[in-house]
Amino acid sequence: MKVNQTSVRIVPLCLSVLMLGACATRTVERQVVREQPIVQQAPVQPVERVVVMPAAPQEQIPPAPAATGYTWVAGHYVWRDGWTWERGHWVAGSVRPMPSSPYSEAPPQAPAANARWVPGYWDYVGNDWEWRKGHWELR
Repeated sequence: MKVNQTSVRIVPLCLSVLMLGACATRTVERQVVREQPIVQQAPVQPVERVVVMPAAPQEQIPPAPAATGYTWVAGHYVWRDGWTWERGHWVAGSVRPMPSSPYSEAPPQAPAANARWVPGYWDYVGNDWEWRKGHWELR
């Protein structure tokens, strides 16, 4: 049997190519896709600002002082889990009158929907008036 010279060369060449192909690795990258839940934001609800204001100041006629050298401290409202009327009273010594022009405070953003704004007020502490800043309280 006579073998064709070309066949003798091609067959080992093909075998070599097949063997080299078997040695090569092919990497297929796969991307893992995890679905995220779709979160829809609720529409913005307007927040109702509840401002808790004190009632009108109560009329109070000061009684006569116990002795000379006393100053009348006028009655006023203070915040103690609600507006409470502090009756006027006499104080020994000189006391400046309660300032008539309160600070102007604009309530900042409410911290929660159930919050209420308590405006600032003057409070008599020690022997002088102190400004208590307005603040948010949860209902």
